[in-house]
Amino acid sequence: MDERELKPLVEASRRGDEQSFRSLVDQLSRPLMAMAYRYTGDWEWARDLTQETWIRVHENLARFELERSFTSWLFAIHRNRCRDHLRRSWVQREYSPGDQVIQEMGGVSGSDPEKDLEWTEFRERVLAASSHLSETQREVFLRVDVEQGDQKEVAEALGIRFGTLRTTLHFARKKMAAALLELGGIT
Repeated sequence: MDERELKPLVEASRRGDEQSFRSLVDQLSRPLMAMAYRYTGDWEWARDLTQETWIRVHENLARFELERSFTSWLFAIHRNRCRDHLRRSWVQREYSPGDQVIQEMGGVSGSDPEKDLEWTEFRERVLAASSHLSETQREVFLRVDVEQGDQKEVAEALGIRFGTLRTTLHFARKKMAAALLELGGIT
């Protein structure tokens, strides 16, 4: 759903229309859950963080500037909730955002053990190489290159300009290539 389709729902929600707000929640919760899962690696935490985000959005909807992008505003709030969650002293992240995506990268068929071993080793090298990236570079790289996300949509979801995303992606790819060469992941 694009911004033009969301705008009437946002306006109605600001006026107190519960059904319009419910429509926003129904249509946009799935990508929020996926984002939170990338941060936490846990579906329960992802669900909780998504609910916390919607509560914060509901509380601050009257202050939202209608000329701005609602999805950018929403994802910025959500990203901050996820990052705050990871900063809490009692939260111990066992892996970084996106590790699960890398670990689940395709290629393992079960019918060719040699090929499966190659893919497993390659995934491990990609995971190790991605640790050389900054948090932003890692998120951009995973969402665009690994998850095959549209660059403009990813930029909007992350609340960054398209040009910034392109630059970040360029440097992330360069770091990944260098790290993979160093780790023997590219021949």
